[in-house]
Amino acid sequence: MQEIYSEVRIKIIPEMTLAQYAVVSLSPEIDASVHMLRWAERHSLAGEKGDGPRIIGWDFPFVSAEQRDVFGMRGYVAACVLPAGFSADGEDAEIVKVAENRYAYITVRQPREDSLRRIPNSYKRIFEYIERNGLKQAWDARVSFEEEYASDGQSYMDIHVPIE
Repeated sequence: MQEIYSEVRIKIIPEMTLAQYAVVSLSPEIDASVHMLRWAERHSLAGEKGDGPRIIGWDFPFVSAEQRDVFGMRGYVAACVLPAGFSADGEDAEIVKVAENRYAYITVRQPREDSLRRIPNSYKRIFEYIERNGLKQAWDARVSFEEEYASDGQSYMDIHVPIE
């Protein structure tokens, strides 16, 4: 049986330029991701292997109490990682640069099979690793992010938490 979670690892992610879009809705991950996939298609962006654009995402915390408690809404940001030298006007997406950063990360297999347990447990494992190894989280203008992908017929998600 394959493990659900990998070990937590550390990596440096080089500077990235992103086109990002935030949504507050009942299904913000889908809504924001579909918007960014369409945006990438309009701008003729394909992945490194021609398999589609590289899309990452993270929770968008600016949701009002009424949106959350009365309407059950949540917020999410989907972002397309732009290739070097790409320029766009930012129409329908905000263009931002993210500096090179160090991240603790974990890979979770089949994250959508039991997403309400597997994804939060992934974050919990990363936070435990950070504490156990005397590391510090770095939230100064940095965000945790998730990236889903497929390999050998399986779906995976890498979850990244910024560290000093």
